[in-house]
Amino acid sequence: MEKNKIIVLDDYRTSVQESKDNSNQSQSDSNELPLSDGQASDGRVVRKRKLRVKRIKTIAGIVSFCALLFVISWLPVFQVQQIVVAGNDALSTEKVISISGLQVGDNLFWCDTGEAKKQLRHNPFVKKVSIRRDLPDTLIVQVTERPSVGYIVTSDGYVQVDAEGRMLAIQQSLSNYRLPVISGVGINELPELGGIIQNKKLRQALDILQSCDVTLLDNIAELNVGQEYYILLYTNQQLEVRLGGLENMEQRLKDLDKILTEVVGTKIASDRILYIDMRYENSSAIIKLRD
Repeated sequence: MEKNKIIVLDDYRTSVQESKDNSNQSQSDSNELPLSDGQASDGRVVRKRKLRVKRIKTIAGIVSFCALLFVISWLPVFQVQQIVVAGNDALSTEKVISISGLQVGDNLFWCDTGEAKKQLRHNPFVKKVSIRRDLPDTLIVQVTERPSVGYIVTSDGYVQVDAEGRMLAIQQSLSNYRLPVISGVGINELPELGGIIQNKKLRQALDILQSCDVTLLDNIAELNVGQEYYILLYTNQQLEVRLGGLENMEQRLKDLDKILTEVVGTKIASDRILYIDMRYENSSAIIKLRD
């Protein structure tokens, strides 16, 4: 038998199986026909339509929720029934409310708290202010004031100032005042309310007052910086104290506080003292008695 007529059994089986597999693959490929351009376009349209419907429903839900909140916010239960003011001292509660423009009966949610804070900040006494709502019917106004440190004697009246020399108020009399009077400053022109007074003598006086402890500060009736070489101080007991120059002022103020608390009124009656002289460095204070 010729060599090319011989068929190997294993090779025969393999060739038959490959033929069958190729036939099955061709049949499968013929069944999986690609989508036409029209069919793909229809699918995209359906997906876009579903997304649009979903977006519309979401927007409608948000609008409905906001509308519900708006209606609820106008219920009578949310009308302001009280306005609470905290942190005020120089300004009365009635004054704070008046300046703010807030009113009982306003809607708690729709009252203009931003404008109210703006109006309050225009007042020189107000350093900071915050307003918060306390459900269902209360507004709380928290004020931080600029503390006054004294009154300046001027030709226009008594000017109330803070530690920076800011002009807080001006008045014609000092009935029931509880702050030191600063005299001898010599101010020719005053700024607008809220402006800072630029004056060297005033700056010296304010620095002295800030160096006093609370006990001494409460006992100062007047601080006179009008002298050229020394500063005068008057106590609430009408005692004259000649403080001297600005050098070593903090220590002399501590010594004065000790004299006023431990000597005056305990060892020596205040009405017997003519003045207390502390002008001389490295020496004890001199208490001059009346004849």
